[in-house]
This record gives sequence, structure tokens and C-alpha cells, in this order.
Amino acid sequence: MANAPAARQPAPPVNCPTAEPESFVATMMGLHEHLDLHFFRHQQALLDRDIERATAHLAAYTTRLFDHIHDENTHVLPLYQQLGGDRTDAPTRLFLGEHQKLRDFVADFGMRLAVLRAEPADRLLLDLFDRQATFKNLSLHHDLRERHGLYPFLAARLSGEQRRAVLAARRWSGD
Repeated sequence: MANAPAARQPAPPVNCPTAEPESFVATMMGLHEHLDLHFFRHQQALLDRDIERATAHLAAYTTRLFDHIHDENTHVLPLYQQLGGDRTDAPTRLFLGEHQKLRDFVADFGMRLAVLRAEPADRLLLDLFDRQATFKNLSLHHDLRERHGLYPFLAARLSGEQRRAVLAARRWSGD
């Protein structure tokens, strides 16, 4: 069994956030590490050619990803825009566009898994892994943009009460 990749910093405990700026950033970014682990489990199942398990892990990942995107689109990005984020080199439309691309990729993976279930061909599995490599590249760039831009920008401008409100409003707080 392979070990999970360590491309990002270790996840902080995301269920016990404080409103301090550093903790706010760490809490929100820690969710990405949890997402990475779910996607890793999906790919592990693909390597085992266990399409049913891969499908189940992808479904779990998708639910969490979509909840996280909803949280950012609903509770984070409006604040970012109000506070002047569109005047940075990472305007709100960039994050919204990346969120849509992430959703589109995951939907495509589900369709490809259905085809793989019906026809478990090596070529189809390799095509899926190739497509997922592109997705992971997008995900990494999105993570970096949020880690070094979005969340530090907000942490420096939101009050403790506003940061607490964002954290409390989340649909998904990690698992």
C-alpha cells in the first residue's frame, strides 16, 4: 500500500478553530489536506482496479469538495470582493472560474468511472489517470492561490467576529 503524497504542509486540526488570523488561514487551508486524502483514497482504489471502491471514494470526495466550494462561494468570496480582493492579481472571478473547472473535472471522472465499470480496459484507466493529473495540477495552483493570497488577505482585514462567522457558517469543517 502506497503512502499518501506529502505535497502540502500537514493539516491542522480543522474542527477546533479560533478566530486568530493565523488559525483562520490554517483552518481553512487544512480542509484542502483533507480533500487531498479523500482523492488519494480514490486513486488508490483505482490502482487496485477496484472500480466500486474508487467510485465510493470519489463520491465522498465530491460531496466534500462541493460543500467546500459552496462555503467559499457563499461565505468567503463575497467578503473578499467587498474588501477589495478584485483589485489584487487574483480577482473573485478567477476563484469562481477555478471552482467551476474543479466541479467539471469531478463530473467527468464520474462518467469515466461508469465507462470503466462497463469496460475495464487499461487504456481507459490510463486516460482517467492522465485527466486526473491535469485536475491535480489545477487543484494545486488553486490551493496556492488561496494559501498565499485569498486567506491571508482576508485574515488581515476581517475582524475576529467576522472570521468566527465564516468558520461557523461552513457546511463542511473537515473529517
